[in-house]
Amino acid sequence: MSEDQTKEILGTFRNEFVSKSTLFLAPVDSFIERIIYFYIFDILKNDPERAIVWLCLKDSRDEVLDKFDEFGFNIQNIMNGIWFIDIEGMDKELKENTFYCTSQTDYTKMASYAAKLSSEHDNLVFVIDDMTILASDTFQVIENFIKFVQKSVKEHGGSIVSMLGKGILRSETEALIKSFFDVIVDVQHGGEMHANIGLKSLDVRYKIEEGMITFEHIKKKVKRDRLKILIVDDEPDIPEVVKLLLLDEPYDFIAAYGGYEAIDMAISELPDIILLDIMMPDMDGYEVVHKLKESQVACDIPIIMVSAKSEVDDKIKGMELGIDDYVSKPFDMRELNARIKMVMKRSGWSADVK
Repeated sequence: MSEDQTKEILGTFRNEFVSKSTLFLAPVDSFIERIIYFYIFDILKNDPERAIVWLCLKDSRDEVLDKFDEFGFNIQNIMNGIWFIDIEGMDKELKENTFYCTSQTDYTKMASYAAKLSSEHDNLVFVIDDMTILASDTFQVIENFIKFVQKSVKEHGGSIVSMLGKGILRSETEALIKSFFDVIVDVQHGGEMHANIGLKSLDVRYKIEEGMITFEHIKKKVKRDRLKILIVDDEPDIPEVVKLLLLDEPYDFIAAYGGYEAIDMAISELPDIILLDIMMPDMDGYEVVHKLKESQVACDIPIIMVSAKSEVDDKIKGMELGIDDYVSKPFDMRELNARIKMVMKRSGWSADVK
Protein backbone atom coordinates (compact mmCIF):
# COMPACT_ATOMS: atom_id res chain seq x y z
CA MET A 1 0.00 0.00 0.00
CA SER A 2 1.51 3.29 -1.08
CA GLU A 3 1.88 6.48 0.91
CA ASP A 4 0.37 8.40 -2.02
CA GLN A 5 -2.83 6.32 -1.93
CA THR A 6 -3.07 6.76 1.84
CA LYS A 7 -2.85 10.55 1.49
CA GLU A 8 -5.33 10.57 -1.39
CA ILE A 9 -7.87 8.45 0.52
CA LEU A 10 -7.55 10.59 3.65
CA GLY A 11 -8.15 13.61 1.41
CA THR A 12 -11.30 11.89 0.12
CA PHE A 13 -12.47 11.39 3.71
CA ARG A 14 -11.89 15.07 4.49
CA ASN A 15 -13.69 16.29 1.37
CA GLU A 16 -16.56 13.80 1.15
CA PHE A 17 -17.48 13.80 4.85
CA VAL A 18 -17.82 17.61 5.00
CA SER A 19 -21.31 18.63 6.19
CA LYS A 20 -22.24 14.98 6.72
CA SER A 21 -22.72 12.79 9.76
CA THR A 22 -20.60 9.65 9.43
CA LEU A 23 -20.76 6.45 11.48
CA PHE A 24 -17.96 3.90 11.38
CA LEU A 25 -19.67 0.55 12.03
CA ALA A 26 -17.04 -2.01 12.92
CA PRO A 27 -16.41 -5.39 14.57
CA VAL A 28 -15.49 -4.89 18.21
CA ASP A 29 -12.03 -6.40 17.71
CA SER A 30 -11.12 -4.19 14.73
CA PHE A 31 -8.71 -1.26 14.64
CA ILE A 32 -11.48 1.27 14.03
CA GLU A 33 -10.59 3.45 17.02
CA ARG A 34 -7.05 3.87 15.73
CA ILE A 35 -8.38 4.68 12.25
CA ILE A 36 -10.67 7.42 13.58
CA TYR A 37 -7.80 8.94 15.57
CA PHE A 38 -5.74 8.83 12.35
CA TYR A 39 -8.54 10.60 10.46
CA ILE A 40 -8.88 13.33 13.11
CA PHE A 41 -5.09 13.77 13.27
CA ASP A 42 -5.05 14.19 9.48
CA ILE A 43 -7.68 16.95 9.71
CA LEU A 44 -5.75 18.76 12.46
CA LYS A 45 -2.57 18.57 10.41
CA ASN A 46 -3.84 19.27 6.89
CA ASP A 47 -7.01 21.31 7.41
CA PRO A 48 -6.15 23.62 10.34
CA GLU A 49 -9.11 25.93 9.68
CA ARG A 50 -11.46 23.17 10.85
CA ALA A 51 -11.82 22.81 14.61
CA ILE A 52 -12.33 19.44 16.30
CA VAL A 53 -14.83 19.08 19.16
CA TRP A 54 -14.47 15.77 21.02
CA LEU A 55 -17.38 14.53 23.15
CA CYS A 56 -15.76 12.35 25.83
CA LEU A 57 -18.33 9.64 26.59
CA LYS A 58 -15.93 6.69 26.67
CA ASP A 59 -12.56 8.25 27.46
CA SER A 60 -11.72 11.43 29.34
CA ARG A 61 -9.87 14.34 27.76
CA ASP A 62 -6.54 13.13 29.16
CA GLU A 63 -7.19 9.56 28.02
CA VAL A 64 -7.97 10.80 24.50
CA LEU A 65 -4.69 12.73 24.40
CA ASP A 66 -2.83 9.67 25.72
CA LYS A 67 -4.31 7.59 22.89
CA PHE A 68 -3.12 10.08 20.28
CA ASP A 69 0.38 9.56 21.70
CA GLU A 70 -0.06 5.79 21.97
CA PHE A 71 -1.13 5.58 18.32
CA GLY A 72 1.85 7.68 17.23
CA PHE A 73 -0.01 10.89 16.34
CA ASN A 74 1.79 13.89 17.82
CA ILE A 75 -0.72 16.72 18.23
CA GLN A 76 1.23 18.85 20.71
CA ASN A 77 1.82 21.62 18.18
CA ILE A 78 -1.76 21.59 16.89
CA MET A 79 -3.63 21.36 20.20
CA ASN A 80 -5.20 24.78 19.67
CA GLY A 81 -7.49 23.20 17.07
CA ILE A 82 -9.22 20.74 19.40
CA TRP A 83 -11.88 21.27 22.09
CA PHE A 84 -13.29 18.73 24.54
CA ILE A 85 -16.64 18.19 26.23
CA ASP A 86 -15.66 16.09 29.24
CA ILE A 87 -17.28 14.70 32.38
CA GLU A 88 -16.20 16.56 35.51
CA GLY A 89 -14.80 14.72 38.54
CA MET A 90 -13.48 15.42 42.01
CA ASP A 91 -9.91 14.69 41.00
CA LYS A 92 -9.95 16.52 37.66
CA GLU A 93 -8.04 19.72 37.16
CA LEU A 94 -9.87 22.10 34.85
CA LYS A 95 -8.10 22.27 31.49
CA GLU A 96 -8.16 24.84 28.70
CA ASN A 97 -10.37 24.29 25.65
CA THR A 98 -12.48 21.94 27.77
CA PHE A 99 -16.13 22.21 28.81
CA TYR A 100 -17.38 20.03 31.66
CA CYS A 101 -20.67 18.19 32.23
CA THR A 102 -21.90 16.57 35.43
CA SER A 103 -22.42 13.08 33.94
CA GLN A 104 -22.57 11.02 30.74
CA THR A 105 -26.30 11.74 30.60
CA ASP A 106 -26.05 15.52 30.98
CA TYR A 107 -27.36 15.86 27.43
CA THR A 108 -28.73 19.37 27.82
CA LYS A 109 -25.34 20.81 28.70
CA MET A 110 -23.57 18.70 26.06
CA ALA A 111 -25.97 19.93 23.39
CA SER A 112 -25.58 23.52 24.59
CA TYR A 113 -21.79 23.30 24.34
CA ALA A 114 -22.07 21.73 20.87
CA ALA A 115 -24.29 24.60 19.69
CA LYS A 116 -21.97 27.23 21.20
CA LEU A 117 -18.82 25.80 19.61
CA SER A 118 -20.56 25.29 16.25
CA SER A 119 -21.57 28.94 16.16
CA GLU A 120 -17.98 29.99 16.90
CA HIS A 121 -16.21 27.61 14.48
CA ASP A 122 -17.54 27.02 10.97
CA ASN A 123 -16.94 23.58 9.42
CA LEU A 124 -15.97 21.96 12.71
CA VAL A 125 -15.85 18.17 13.16
CA PHE A 126 -17.87 16.92 16.13
CA VAL A 127 -16.57 13.57 17.39
CA ILE A 128 -18.83 11.34 19.50
CA ASP A 129 -16.27 8.86 20.73
CA ASP A 130 -18.63 5.91 21.26
CA MET A 131 -22.29 5.68 20.22
CA THR A 132 -22.72 2.54 22.35
CA ILE A 133 -22.73 4.61 25.55
CA LEU A 134 -25.21 7.12 24.14
CA ALA A 135 -27.41 4.26 22.90
CA SER A 136 -27.90 2.95 26.43
CA ASP A 137 -30.54 5.63 27.00
CA THR A 138 -34.12 5.70 25.69
CA PHE A 139 -34.87 6.07 21.98
CA GLN A 140 -36.49 9.46 22.49
CA VAL A 141 -33.53 10.87 24.41
CA ILE A 142 -31.07 9.57 21.81
CA GLU A 143 -33.11 11.00 18.94
CA ASN A 144 -33.58 14.41 20.56
CA PHE A 145 -29.90 14.78 21.39
CA ILE A 146 -28.57 13.62 18.02
CA LYS A 147 -31.01 15.73 16.01
CA PHE A 148 -30.24 18.86 18.04
CA VAL A 149 -26.48 18.38 17.69
CA GLN A 150 -26.79 17.65 13.96
CA LYS A 151 -28.85 20.80 13.42
CA SER A 152 -26.38 22.96 15.37
CA VAL A 153 -23.31 21.52 13.66
CA LYS A 154 -24.65 21.39 10.10
CA GLU A 155 -26.04 24.93 10.21
CA HIS A 156 -22.42 26.07 10.24
CA GLY A 157 -21.10 23.57 7.65
CA GLY A 158 -19.80 21.12 10.23
CA SER A 159 -19.79 17.33 10.29
CA ILE A 160 -20.20 14.57 12.85
CA VAL A 161 -18.07 11.44 13.22
CA SER A 162 -18.70 8.51 15.53
CA MET A 163 -18.14 4.78 15.87
CA LEU A 164 -20.28 1.82 16.88
CA GLY A 165 -19.38 -1.81 17.46
CA LYS A 166 -21.29 -4.34 15.36
CA GLY A 167 -23.63 -6.63 17.25
CA ILE A 168 -23.23 -4.92 20.63
CA LEU A 169 -26.70 -3.39 20.64
CA ARG A 170 -30.03 -4.98 19.89
CA SER A 171 -30.75 -4.97 16.16
CA GLU A 172 -33.54 -2.38 16.42
CA THR A 173 -31.33 -0.06 18.48
CA GLU A 174 -28.45 -0.40 16.03
CA ALA A 175 -30.83 0.33 13.14
CA LEU A 176 -32.07 3.45 14.95
CA ILE A 177 -28.54 4.71 15.53
CA LYS A 178 -27.62 4.11 11.89
CA SER A 179 -30.70 6.02 10.71
CA PHE A 180 -29.32 9.25 12.21
CA PHE A 181 -26.22 9.22 9.99
CA ASP A 182 -25.77 10.27 6.36
CA VAL A 183 -22.87 7.90 5.70
CA ILE A 184 -22.26 4.44 7.17
CA VAL A 185 -18.68 3.21 6.79
CA ASP A 186 -18.91 -0.57 7.03
CA VAL A 187 -15.62 -1.81 8.48
CA GLN A 188 -15.09 -5.53 7.89
CA HIS A 189 -12.82 -8.27 9.13
CA GLY A 190 -9.88 -8.65 6.77
CA GLY A 191 -9.13 -4.94 6.63
CA GLU A 192 -11.79 -3.58 4.27
CA MET A 193 -14.05 -0.52 4.56
CA HIS A 194 -17.04 0.19 2.32
CA ALA A 195 -19.36 3.20 2.14
CA ASN A 196 -21.85 4.81 -0.23
CA ILE A 197 -21.53 8.60 -0.36
CA GLY A 198 -24.32 9.92 -2.51
CA LEU A 199 -23.92 8.24 -5.89
CA LYS A 200 -20.30 7.33 -5.21
CA SER A 201 -19.00 4.21 -3.51
CA LEU A 202 -15.87 4.17 -1.36
CA ASP A 203 -14.09 0.83 -1.15
CA VAL A 204 -10.83 0.87 0.78
CA ARG A 205 -8.45 -1.68 2.23
CA TYR A 206 -6.52 -0.71 5.35
CA LYS A 207 -3.46 -2.24 6.94
CA ILE A 208 -1.68 -1.58 10.22
CA GLU A 209 1.99 -2.52 10.50
CA GLU A 210 4.30 -1.42 13.30
CA GLY A 211 1.67 1.10 14.38
CA MET A 212 1.43 2.70 10.93
CA ILE A 213 -1.87 2.81 9.03
CA THR A 214 -1.98 2.65 5.24
CA PHE A 215 -4.93 2.67 2.84
CA GLU A 216 -5.46 1.53 -0.74
CA HIS A 217 -8.42 1.42 -3.09
CA ILE A 218 -10.14 -1.90 -3.70
CA LYS A 219 -11.05 -2.83 -7.24
CA LYS A 220 -14.63 -4.09 -6.93
CA LYS A 221 -16.32 -6.38 -9.38
CA VAL A 222 -19.14 -4.84 -11.38
CA LYS A 223 -22.42 -6.40 -10.24
CA ARG A 224 -25.16 -3.99 -11.28
CA ASP A 225 -27.50 -4.72 -14.17
CA ARG A 226 -26.53 -1.75 -16.36
CA LEU A 227 -23.11 -0.52 -17.42
CA LYS A 228 -22.06 3.11 -17.53
CA ILE A 229 -19.95 3.54 -20.69
CA LEU A 230 -17.86 6.63 -21.44
CA ILE A 231 -17.35 7.19 -25.19
CA VAL A 232 -14.43 9.47 -26.05
CA ASP A 233 -14.29 10.74 -29.64
CA ASP A 234 -13.77 14.20 -31.16
CA GLU A 235 -16.40 13.42 -33.80
CA PRO A 236 -19.79 14.10 -32.14
CA ASP A 237 -21.60 11.73 -34.51
CA ILE A 238 -19.70 8.66 -33.28
CA PRO A 239 -21.10 8.59 -29.71
CA GLU A 240 -24.61 9.20 -31.06
CA VAL A 241 -24.32 6.32 -33.55
CA VAL A 242 -23.00 3.94 -30.87
CA LYS A 243 -25.81 4.92 -28.49
CA LEU A 244 -28.44 4.42 -31.22
CA LEU A 245 -27.20 1.04 -32.40
CA LEU A 246 -26.74 -0.34 -28.87
CA LEU A 247 -30.02 1.08 -27.61
CA ASP A 248 -31.40 -2.34 -26.65
CA GLU A 249 -28.38 -3.27 -24.54
CA PRO A 250 -28.20 -2.62 -20.77
CA TYR A 251 -25.84 0.33 -21.26
CA ASP A 252 -26.00 3.96 -20.16
CA PHE A 253 -23.75 6.24 -22.21
CA ILE A 254 -21.90 9.44 -21.42
CA ALA A 255 -19.63 11.20 -23.90
CA ALA A 256 -16.47 13.31 -23.95
CA TYR A 257 -15.14 15.01 -27.07
CA GLY A 258 -11.49 15.54 -26.16
CA GLY A 259 -8.69 14.14 -24.05
CA TYR A 260 -8.82 16.59 -21.17
CA GLU A 261 -12.59 16.31 -20.93
CA ALA A 262 -12.25 12.51 -20.99
CA ILE A 263 -9.89 12.52 -18.01
CA ASP A 264 -12.11 14.86 -16.00
CA MET A 265 -15.21 12.84 -16.79
CA ALA A 266 -13.57 9.49 -16.04
CA ILE A 267 -12.50 10.70 -12.59
CA SER A 268 -15.81 12.40 -11.73
CA GLU A 269 -18.22 9.86 -13.26
CA LEU A 270 -16.21 6.65 -12.71
CA PRO A 271 -17.69 4.76 -15.69
CA ASP A 272 -17.54 0.97 -15.84
CA ILE A 273 -15.67 1.01 -19.16
CA ILE A 274 -14.23 3.59 -21.59
CA LEU A 275 -14.35 3.46 -25.41
CA LEU A 276 -11.42 5.69 -26.36
CA ASP A 277 -10.45 7.11 -29.73
CA ILE A 278 -6.71 7.53 -30.35
CA MET A 279 -6.66 10.56 -32.62
CA MET A 280 -7.93 13.73 -30.92
CA PRO A 281 -6.74 17.32 -31.35
CA ASP A 282 -5.95 18.30 -27.75
CA MET A 283 -4.47 15.06 -26.37
CA ASP A 284 -4.14 11.70 -28.10
CA GLY A 285 -5.65 8.53 -26.69
CA TYR A 286 -2.29 7.15 -25.58
CA GLU A 287 -1.70 10.15 -23.33
CA VAL A 288 -5.23 9.85 -21.95
CA VAL A 289 -4.53 6.22 -21.02
CA HIS A 290 -1.24 7.22 -19.39
CA LYS A 291 -2.95 9.93 -17.31
CA LEU A 292 -5.79 7.64 -16.24
CA LYS A 293 -3.41 4.88 -15.17
CA GLU A 294 -1.71 7.44 -12.89
CA SER A 295 -5.04 8.32 -11.25
CA GLN A 296 -5.74 6.67 -7.90
CA VAL A 297 -9.48 6.51 -8.58
CA ALA A 298 -9.63 5.79 -12.33
CA CYS A 299 -6.62 3.53 -12.87
CA ASP A 300 -8.67 0.30 -12.87
CA ILE A 301 -11.37 1.38 -15.35
CA PRO A 302 -11.22 -0.97 -18.39
CA ILE A 303 -10.38 0.77 -21.67
CA ILE A 304 -11.13 -0.32 -25.23
CA MET A 305 -9.27 1.73 -27.83
CA VAL A 306 -11.30 2.48 -30.94
CA SER A 307 -9.31 3.95 -33.82
CA ALA A 308 -8.68 4.11 -37.54
CA LYS A 309 -5.07 3.26 -36.72
CA SER A 310 -4.86 -0.46 -37.36
CA GLU A 311 -1.11 -1.09 -37.47
CA VAL A 312 0.23 -3.75 -35.12
CA ASP A 313 2.60 -1.20 -33.54
CA ASP A 314 -0.36 1.01 -32.61
CA LYS A 315 -2.11 -1.89 -30.92
CA ILE A 316 1.05 -2.95 -29.08
CA LYS A 317 1.61 0.60 -27.84
CA GLY A 318 -1.88 0.65 -26.39
CA MET A 319 -1.45 -2.77 -24.78
CA GLU A 320 1.83 -1.71 -23.19
CA LEU A 321 0.06 1.28 -21.63
CA GLY A 322 -2.54 -1.04 -20.12
CA ILE A 323 -5.60 -0.96 -22.38
CA ASP A 324 -7.88 -3.99 -22.26
CA ASP A 325 -8.81 -4.35 -25.93
CA TYR A 326 -8.56 -2.67 -29.34
CA VAL A 327 -11.14 -2.20 -32.11
CA SER A 328 -10.29 -0.74 -35.51
CA LYS A 329 -12.46 1.79 -37.35
CA PRO A 330 -14.69 1.39 -39.20
CA PHE A 331 -15.97 -1.17 -36.71
CA ASP A 332 -18.82 -3.62 -36.84
CA MET A 333 -21.24 -2.82 -34.01
CA ARG A 334 -21.66 -6.51 -33.24
CA GLU A 335 -17.91 -6.85 -32.73
CA LEU A 336 -17.76 -3.75 -30.52
CA ASN A 337 -20.65 -5.04 -28.41
CA ALA A 338 -19.02 -8.46 -28.06
CA ARG A 339 -15.74 -6.88 -26.96
CA ILE A 340 -17.51 -4.69 -24.38
CA LYS A 341 -19.14 -7.78 -22.87
CA MET A 342 -15.92 -9.79 -23.00
CA VAL A 343 -13.88 -7.11 -21.23
CA MET A 344 -16.57 -6.53 -18.60
CA LYS A 345 -16.92 -10.23 -17.84
CA ARG A 346 -13.25 -10.21 -16.89
CA SER A 347 -14.19 -7.59 -14.29
CA GLY A 348 -16.90 -9.83 -12.88
CA TRP A 349 -19.92 -8.38 -14.67
CA SER A 350 -22.56 -11.09 -14.56
CA ALA A 351 -25.73 -9.30 -15.64
CA ASP A 352 -28.04 -11.27 -17.92
CA VAL A 353 -27.35 -9.35 -21.12
CA LYS A 354 -28.78 -10.05 -24.53
